[in-house]
Amino acid sequence: MEAFLERALINSGFDVKKIDDNILMIDNFISKEELDIVLDIINNTEEQAWHKEYLGNLKRFCMTKFGRDDVENLVAEGKFEITKNWEDKNLNIQKEEIQHIIYDRLNVLVEKEDSSLVLSGLATIQRMQTGVELKSHTDQDTDPSIRYAAILYLNEEYTNGEIFFPNKNIEMKPKKRSLLIFPGIKEYEHGVRHVGDGPIRYVLVGFIKVKDFYENNKY
Repeated sequence: MEAFLERALINSGFDVKKIDDNILMIDNFISKEELDIVLDIINNTEEQAWHKEYLGNLKRFCMTKFGRDDVENLVAEGKFEITKNWEDKNLNIQKEEIQHIIYDRLNVLVEKEDSSLVLSGLATIQRMQTGVELKSHTDQDTDPSIRYAAILYLNEEYTNGEIFFPNKNIEMKPKKRSLLIFPGIKEYEHGVRHVGDGPIRYVLVGFIKVKDFYENNKY
């Protein structure tokens, strides 16, 4: 079975590896020079900037999905689930030129492949310091508009921190500059192992979503 975007990526000259029927690994999705630009942004960003994006993004998403942005109340009501201790893990780079270059590179393929879908995000750098993990979860449980996740790996020097898919018995540590694409359904539940001592783990996260999903589905 052909995975989503597999042929489009190959036809565009990318080195595509199939991890299973629906998981794609695209090596060298960005150049070394592009990666250096992103890493310079990380290295030159003040610590306080990492504490702004997570809550702001939650509020924006809740407003889109529920028509209200009182995140704590939505969590208490059991309507929304958040990742604990994640307040300092995200950095938005949407205003940076390099983000638009990377976004457009993938989005043009998404829109050609399926005009009902659109790439969302790919503007948030996620960091995981020593001892941090991401518990196993299904993307569509939080956001039903998600069809696929797209994760761009920015470094590989960290220890442990492997992404794993418990339902597939798959665990791996992608190389820097590689893009991982996989479905957001329960079959592809996934998480990230504890990051070990040493360098921080950095990825750029995006999702391929159904256009206008929440305009047509009220919660």
